[in-house]
Amino acid sequence: MSVQWEQETKITEEEVRAAQYFHGHKCPAMPQRLRAAHLAMDILGVQRARGGGELKAIVEIGDHHFSGCFADGVQFATGCTFGKGNIEKEPLGKFALTLIDLKTNKAVRVTAKYDRMKTCLEMPFFEKRKSGVPPFELDPKDVEPLIEDVVTHDWHDMFDVCTFENYPAAKAPDSFNAVQCANCKEMVVTEYAKELNGEFLCRTCFSARVHR
Repeated sequence: MSVQWEQETKITEEEVRAAQYFHGHKCPAMPQRLRAAHLAMDILGVQRARGGGELKAIVEIGDHHFSGCFADGVQFATGCTFGKGNIEKEPLGKFALTLIDLKTNKAVRVTAKYDRMKTCLEMPFFEKRKSGVPPFELDPKDVEPLIEDVVTHDWHDMFDVCTFENYPAAKAPDSFNAVQCANCKEMVVTEYAKELNGEFLCRTCFSARVHR
């Protein structure tokens, strides 16, 4: 279903700076998804996650390609983090976020518009990135205007949005069970341990013992 949304949370300079510190450098991809994530939360009517059972984010990026930085904007805005286990990478090489309200199973998918992304790739920032220049070594005049644009531009020109009323997602319960690996003596969560001849082994030690 197509969505028209007007009551969008505005991204403040303070949030952008804090998110840039978390991310490690200035670039347009991170604040782009900072904004997309806020838009998704606004449409769902939810607040930033404090634990692992309120929201779940799915990012469709792969590895080592341009604009993968947007995953950090998603984590910072939504509170869905790899540490809390409520963000998942589905490596499709796309620039999309699905945010799920685990209490209602309603979800929003926000994707970057093709034409806008194509135009961005022709800008000096990406031309220099393609030549191997790290983002933190680029001239601010090539970076700051892009950041300002993604933070302030009309979202209808930037994103496509669709909603889901019953997205198939379930909250996984947290485990507080752990055992000691009989071989390396390190603690391992019980669900990840393997039993062999009456002993619990971590997967590494289990594999080494079975294949030695």
